[in-house]
Amino acid sequence: MFEDPVEESISWMRVIFLTVLIVLVSRHFLFEPVAVHGESMMPTFEDDDKVMLVKIYSIENFDMIVFTAPNGVNFIKRVIGVPGDRISMEDDQLYVNGKAEAEPYLDKNRKLAEQQGLYRLTEDFKEFTVPAESYYVLGDNRLNSMDSRVLGFISRDSIVGEVKIRLAPFNHVGIVE
Repeated sequence: MFEDPVEESISWMRVIFLTVLIVLVSRHFLFEPVAVHGESMMPTFEDDDKVMLVKIYSIENFDMIVFTAPNGVNFIKRVIGVPGDRISMEDDQLYVNGKAEAEPYLDKNRKLAEQQGLYRLTEDFKEFTVPAESYYVLGDNRLNSMDSRVLGFISRDSIVGEVKIRLAPFNHVGIVE
């Protein structure tokens, strides 16, 4: 008929304990919500946007990641080169393994730069090869980004996770591309 109040309390404590355990394990090993700070990824991400990182990932060109820089600060950037890629920039055109790559996420920033009398977002650099276990990353706001041009290559070990979902602001919630 009716359960013993002590047994019911123990049952509820088990449910609560298991729920907390699942949340903590998921947050530590699978997912992590983070806030974007700064303007280096504008307009893709604005200051104080909230995103969800996935901690089980396979990083590919143009994925967005969060990594810990040598100064201990976490940054969000776009992966331009993965291990073994040959990267170069000429006349604001990115080349990956000798192939010109379209970067449609830079269109708004290119228009803003032109309005300011600037015709390049990124200075030219000669071809180099991304070392093993490393990545070359750039911010989408190339005129205002501390990225691999300053920090150098990003080690695989410094990656916190891959950005997959925007959680806020509400009008931009969804899968990140």
